[in-house]
Amino acid sequence: MKKHLLMLGGALVAAFVITGCAGITTNNGGVAPISAGPNFFTEVSANAMIQPATNLKYTVVKRDVQASAVLKSYFTCVNIGDISYATLKAEALKQAPGANDLVDVKMDYKMKNICGINEVTVILTGTAVKY
Repeated sequence: MKKHLLMLGGALVAAFVITGCAGITTNNGGVAPISAGPNFFTEVSANAMIQPATNLKYTVVKRDVQASAVLKSYFTCVNIGDISYATLKAEALKQAPGANDLVDVKMDYKMKNICGINEVTVILTGTAVKY
């Protein structure tokens, strides 16, 4: 009997240690939301900066252009939304006609999880330039 209880307790501890990870990682400035296991509540924030190419000459068209997007995930089975860098960049460049790239890019991430319903919000801020 004690052996079975010990095995059951060990299995429960292993299940809690292995699962239940939640957070946001960045991959070259892009967001990679991570949510695995039985998460009942999570609220995290992160940010990233994309370094500009210093050897290129450009003209500043508009400073502090912004774009945001939301990704919703339901129990990690259904994901709805587009928070890719390309989408955010295109949206930000709409605010600066004539610009063709962004420099000094900052990306802020917020993730909220309540009982398996995740919401990741990404806000991109940068300077629109023309090469």
